[in-house]
Amino acid sequence: MPIDLVFFLRVLIFPGFAFLLAFSLFCDWFERKVRARMQNRMGPSYTGPIGLLQPIADYIKLLTKEDIIPAQASRLLFTVAPVLALSLFVFTFYYIPIDGLNIIPNSSFEGDLILVLVLITIAEFTMFLSGWSSTNPYSGIGATRVLTQFLGYDIPLIVFAIGPAFLSGSLSMATIAKKQTVPFVALTPWTFILFLITLQAELGKDPFDIPHAETEIVAGYVTEFSGRKLAFIEIAKDIQVVLGAALVTVLFLGGPYGPVLLGPSAIWYTFWFIVKVLAVIFLLEYVGSVAARLRIDQVVKANWRLMMPISLLALALTIVCEPLLSPLVG
Repeated sequence: MPIDLVFFLRVLIFPGFAFLLAFSLFCDWFERKVRARMQNRMGPSYTGPIGLLQPIADYIKLLTKEDIIPAQASRLLFTVAPVLALSLFVFTFYYIPIDGLNIIPNSSFEGDLILVLVLITIAEFTMFLSGWSSTNPYSGIGATRVLTQFLGYDIPLIVFAIGPAFLSGSLSMATIAKKQTVPFVALTPWTFILFLITLQAELGKDPFDIPHAETEIVAGYVTEFSGRKLAFIEIAKDIQVVLGAALVTVLFLGGPYGPVLLGPSAIWYTFWFIVKVLAVIFLLEYVGSVAARLRIDQVVKANWRLMMPISLLALALTIVCEPLLSPLVG
């Protein structure tokens, strides 16, 4: 019984669903504050202390709005796709070591990095289905762009992720994080920078926000969504951002590991994990605030003509440098 209680507390409360939801809402507020400051605005300020409760208020408002399904939409896909996307992103997060362990105890295994990357790809495909099922022309264009962009940039993202796995000699995310006596960002900065750029495209942030470019296709694949379904999509996108930043943290910044001063190590590991994730989100928002949107043809060309060959060159450089870097890997 005690084991079952610990399991449910970790999965449902901390560092599980409740913590993930609260942290994603905080990161939503943090993103909006960073972008507002970059654009000489205030950002959320009124709802709660310094606007901290604004994301909660936004979701409460969405949940109370009328939930409309277009007459010609595929009702099953239109209803299920947002929930499925959210569920997949949450489940994927359960393989991220937050307090030194995975959320699900003893769930780490050799190869869980591949599982995480595959689940992210499937979750992005459900976003395509959510737009495609609404039969709105703007949603259809946005959904097609999701498929073209997100799944296209998945390939270089996976190649860049192989670099840290090769240095650590493991495809386990927990092992990759533990092996970073010196963070891999210092050993292979080229892979880190390119991974961030590719992640920017995966998250659909400027300059890669063409799947929901409001000046071209209204709201893209979410044009027809409202009420609860839109709330599910928006929170899935928030969790996707945190998941992307957490992936960078594990692969390049040593995961949750850092100096342990006084008290339980799990508390300090959680603290360092949060600090590193916020630092990555700040970098992503900084780039998104200063960059102008690319065209769809530029995004596609950048992927297949630029990022694909560069990803292979970056991996080759990591392999060549591995004998020199191996003494620095724990």
